[in-house]
Amino acid sequence: MTIKCTIWMPVLLMAGICIAVCGVVSAASPQLPCEFYGAASVQGTPAVVGTVITAYVNGIPQGRITVTETGKFGGTGTFDERLIVMSGENDFADGVPTITFRINEQNADQTAPYQPGASTQLNLSVGGQTAVTAPVEAVAQGNNSTQVPVIVAQIPVEGQASPPVPVVTPVQNQSSQPVQAVNASAPAQ
Repeated sequence: MTIKCTIWMPVLLMAGICIAVCGVVSAASPQLPCEFYGAASVQGTPAVVGTVITAYVNGIPQGRITVTETGKFGGTGTFDERLIVMSGENDFADGVPTITFRINEQNADQTAPYQPGASTQLNLSVGGQTAVTAPVEAVAQGNNSTQVPVIVAQIPVEGQASPPVPVVTPVQNQSSQPVQAVNASAPAQ
């Protein structure tokens, strides 16, 4: 009986330590990243190729992209690069963190809330505009009664005096049900 107890005690002790370590590691697991793409301008001029756009969460750089096409960063295509922003659970200690952006180390006029899993079109600019924050709304998805947060960013339509067209990007909900995209198209010019 003593031999069995001598063998099982270290095994149980090691199992307990492994479970405790796994619990600590999973408690600090990162959130899903969010991503951004859109237009970029500095003092009303499209950002030139080579311009660096950096995203900050709680003052820490969490993503970076370089402009490869004048006035544009990232894209909507499947294989297009986007500004990927990472965050951890600690960043959510005081609620949903706000993402700030810098274009060539100058603070952008726009900010956005961190929405895990969201891919959002957001036009960034430095100078010439008042600060714009992308608001968050809740909408129902078809027959699903679950409320899904979305980011609504204002996108100006060139050559038009009317207000910008809102573009709605749904965020993946926590359930296993797929989220359907909601598209807003700009009126023809």
